[in-house]
Amino acid sequence: MHRSASLLALFGLFAMACTEYQVYDDDGGIKDLNDNQMPDIVVDPGEVDFGGIEVADELEHVEVVTVSNVGDADLHIQNIELEDPGAPFTITAIQSVLVQPEASTQFEVVYDPTTAIADETYVLIDSDDPDTPVAQVLLMGEGIAPVIEVDPVSYDFGTIYVGCENELALTVTNIGNADLVVEDFSYNTGSSDLLFGGIEDLNGGDDGLITLAPAEYDEIAVSYLPLDEYADIAYLIIDSNDPFTPQVQVTQEGNGVYYGTNLDVFEQPIQGATDIIFAVDKSGSMNTELSSVITNFGVFVTTMVNMDSDFHVAVTQADNGCINGSDIWIDNTFTESEAESTVGTMVNLGGTYASNTERAFMLLEACLSEVGSGGCNEGLVRDTAKLNLVGVSDEPEQSVNSWSYYLTLFQSYKDDPDDVIIHAVGGDYPSGCSGASAYTGMYEATVATGGQFLSICASDWASHLTSLAEAAAATLDTFQLTADAVPETVQVRIDGVTSTLGWEYDQGQNAIMFQTEYIPEGGSTIEVEYALMGDCDA
Repeated sequence: MHRSASLLALFGLFAMACTEYQVYDDDGGIKDLNDNQMPDIVVDPGEVDFGGIEVADELEHVEVVTVSNVGDADLHIQNIELEDPGAPFTITAIQSVLVQPEASTQFEVVYDPTTAIADETYVLIDSDDPDTPVAQVLLMGEGIAPVIEVDPVSYDFGTIYVGCENELALTVTNIGNADLVVEDFSYNTGSSDLLFGGIEDLNGGDDGLITLAPAEYDEIAVSYLPLDEYADIAYLIIDSNDPFTPQVQVTQEGNGVYYGTNLDVFEQPIQGATDIIFAVDKSGSMNTELSSVITNFGVFVTTMVNMDSDFHVAVTQADNGCINGSDIWIDNTFTESEAESTVGTMVNLGGTYASNTERAFMLLEACLSEVGSGGCNEGLVRDTAKLNLVGVSDEPEQSVNSWSYYLTLFQSYKDDPDDVIIHAVGGDYPSGCSGASAYTGMYEATVATGGQFLSICASDWASHLTSLAEAAAATLDTFQLTADAVPETVQVRIDGVTSTLGWEYDQGQNAIMFQTEYIPEGGSTIEVEYALMGDCDA
């Protein structure tokens, strides 16, 4: 019994020896213990750091990676690729895809950054190493470069009223890690409504270039002032040393719309009405000059009549403002001799003079205070006529208030302040002439109202009075519009017929102005149609 058991045990051991022993690998497969030779891959280095590389640097930045086989069977390299194909790294072909035991092979990695960014990816090496079927090499590097950012890159001003302005601050920022040099701006547009400030408006250096350090920015002004109802678009091209985006195109657009339209209708008067008052200095030194005024006054009246002007003319020299004589004014019914006789009475050359004789503004103030109903000069000044005031003296103006005070006072007599014009005959400004002192005070008033300033030292008084008559005659060449017009839209019709010649729109005065030979005839109807400038506050 004991022997049988022992034999049975020996038989079991023998059976076990005859049976193949099985060992399983990590993937659950059966490992052949009778063939245990295997490749074993080793990669050196396992990490490649190129550091900071200037993008503009034209040098080639290369690192070598060695693949070794430390196993006891041949290693087969099946594939090498980047985990991120878009990363700025390049892998060269490996020297050999078969690596025998204890041998090695190599490939190169090239780093070529395109912009300022930290790049990172892996090289993946596929082989038949059963333990490491995919070996990895970490690749790192950082591009050093300027990076331009423009905000906004596209902007729509929207729809705004013609004549109103909107402005955009365009920001240029360097979001890179090296200095950004803005080299040039060009603005391409077929519209004059979009306006670009230009490189000269920015903080450029002596060379005209703009240099922005990392994180630094500058602003460009872009304005939109629509002049019509057409859509507008413009392209701003910015050139810089950004290697990835050396040129940026920025778009601006907008659309104008008219606020409304208007029609002004004017009736050209048959005769232009003007009222002219001379304030004369009757001091002893003025006898010769006043005598010349009287002698040549017929020329003044003839000139006014020939211009078909509807005029009232008077001379004041008394403190109370009242005109001397039975005729308060001279008009176009007077002959030359009648005019000279009447003005002689008004001047009263041989009579005494009062305390305001060298104070033309005060004489005119007194005279105008008497033109209303019941006044001694009633009817002299008409509401519909222009008012021309003329000072004559060989001394400075000596009224108690400033010239600007009196100008404001005289303008209060008219609905339109421009209907008051001041002229002067006096000593040359600023130094005087031939014993006559500069006519200060009166000179400034002529400049402020666009009047005539004539030298009292001149001998040709007929010419002086002709010039004053031509300047004082009511002009029929200017028509003030009732609202601000868009210049490009102004249309003029005379008696229903469109007129394109002989007139212009003066935006400063907001008026239609005719050239002399194109002034509409008396009795004509002038229609002016135009688009309204926008109410920008709305």
